[in-house]
Amino acid sequence: MTAYLIVNYDVDNPELYGEYQQGAGPALKIGTDCKLLVLDGDSTQVEGEGAGKQTVVLEFESMEKAKEIYESGEYQAVVGKRHDATSKHFAVLVNGFG
Repeated sequence: MTAYLIVNYDVDNPELYGEYQQGAGPALKIGTDCKLLVLDGDSTQVEGEGAGKQTVVLEFESMEKAKEIYESGEYQAVVGKRHDATSKHFAVLVNGFG
């Protein structure tokens, strides 16, 4: 069953965020083990409170693969840059339909 990583935030430090992007693509294995479905820098919040403007949705073949890649040393080495460069951030892993 597919799984999705959904991340949302406001980019406060574009330079540091650019450094994150350079390392995140290879660490997340975008194009091989992961598919970038959404990269929207102008998301519109329609419910709730505190969402950021940037939304990213990544697709993985399974929840196990998503967790393996997210928790990998390679990704964990760069994810702190995203945390430091953004505010209002959240990330969730969700299962797709089977």
